[in-house]
Amino acid sequence: MYRNVTTIYRAFATADLVRQELIDLGITSDNIHVIPDQDDLVGADGTRSNQKYSDQLHDLHLPEDDLRTYQQSVRQGDYVVSVEVDEDRLVHVQDIMRRPEQEAHNLGQRSSEFQDASIDPYSDPQMDRNNSEILAKRDVDHDDPYSRSYTRSNRLAKKPR
Repeated sequence: MYRNVTTIYRAFATADLVRQELIDLGITSDNIHVIPDQDDLVGADGTRSNQKYSDQLHDLHLPEDDLRTYQQSVRQGDYVVSVEVDEDRLVHVQDIMRRPEQEAHNLGQRSSEFQDASIDPYSDPQMDRNNSEILAKRDVDHDDPYSRSYTRSNRLAKKPR
């Protein structure tokens, strides 16, 4: 069983700081996903519309309800950090990812805010969203207001360099 922990941050600087703390803990950068992975401001209309970010979120193979929340948050200027982690590091990783709380969104509130939004489709219509070997399931026993925990049978493919 493999674990994934995901959080939404208001600023790239915070997302990048969290990434560095995870690397300092010994998690390889291949297992840490920051979306977008740069300080990318929203446009004049108050949103981002880069399909690449939506595809990167699809590539995490998270449940659709959560995917919707992450897509809409990134569109509105937020940053998603998602990390694959071994079971024995789960609690420590969640401690790192929930601070500073003033920079992390409450995910329950964020989900309610976007519950009626549509999911942006993957740019490749052939992509299989239902591959049970990598599709994550929400682990409500390890959720907290600022991070979501998931389980999956297999690891995700390594990020391209």
